[in-house]
Amino acid sequence: MSRWQVLLGLPLFCAASLAAAQAPARPADPIFVRAQTLVSDGNGVAGRALIDSVIAKTPPTSQLYPQALFWRATLAANAADAESDYKHIVVDYPLAPQAEDALLRLAQLELARGDRDGALGHLQRIPRDYPRSKSLARASYWTARVLFEKNDISNACTANASAMAQADASEVELRNQIQYQGQRCPLVATVPTVTSPTTGTSGNAPATSVTASTTPAPTSGSASSATATPPKPVASAATGRPTAVDTASPTVVSPSTPPKTVVPAHRPKPPAEANDSKPSTAVSHASGYSVQVAAYSHRPEADKLTATLNKRGYSARVDGSVAPFRVRIGRYTTEKEAEDALKKIKASHMDGFVVRAPER
Repeated sequence: MSRWQVLLGLPLFCAASLAAAQAPARPADPIFVRAQTLVSDGNGVAGRALIDSVIAKTPPTSQLYPQALFWRATLAANAADAESDYKHIVVDYPLAPQAEDALLRLAQLELARGDRDGALGHLQRIPRDYPRSKSLARASYWTARVLFEKNDISNACTANASAMAQADASEVELRNQIQYQGQRCPLVATVPTVTSPTTGTSGNAPATSVTASTTPAPTSGSASSATATPPKPVASAATGRPTAVDTASPTVVSPSTPPKTVVPAHRPKPPAEANDSKPSTAVSHASGYSVQVAAYSHRPEADKLTATLNKRGYSARVDGSVAPFRVRIGRYTTEKEAEDALKKIKASHMDGFVVRAPER
């Protein structure tokens, strides 16, 4: 089977799950909801025939027509049929609400074929032709994904940062994927400094590195209150800084601005989502890792996919007590085990990503 099915969610048992993750919204028309349900339940022929009947009865000038084309493409049986309908929308209905998402799907098809430049061409049209599109964050995410595959790390990280800035707070799944993809970007940190004030000097006190001694230099006020004995002179050579008593000692000034240190990039752990149990302690109390394959706004839909996956031999479950209800597979001790499991899942024509598993 071709890899495009992973991107579009066309396998019969998981079509509904991936359509929910990638489609702009749940179908507004009940007939498309019915068609999607039929395909999800394994009756793809009947589901697609239902949409074909709508297209046959709908005038091409109707607003329903491009919507029907979009859902026929989403639930298509093969890549060629899907691509034909998506192109039909982009060329003949560029002002339809589905046009920007059709461009995104065309980019995914190009990427599945290995045509990264072709994918970028479709993705770059979205912010240019639809600057107020609700798909901007997803377009930036996929742009970053393509650039990562082209090993253009700098521009990929820029696109990924744009995706995070554009993503709405309610797009929890998309933000998780953006954050996880961003782990490939290098991190640069600056060593902090601590300023130690001294008595008898001006306001420009020397700054010392955090690795220097943390014992404060005694002052006339603090010394009398801390102990009954007068403070003894401390050799400046031993402490590396001036004292309030030994005024003859030369003042040693540490560099006020230590050099920046480049911290090697590492892969931080994927965050646990907001509605997992105990969100404030999800990282410290998480039970390893899982592979997430779908998320739903309604619990019955998540339960249905979970039951289907369990029948196929997967250890699937639904996480979350409020929407979105996340369908996840397995519990793995290490992130590498979860990544290995994800590879096997993708080989079965499903898509997904690794997340931290919530506490049992």
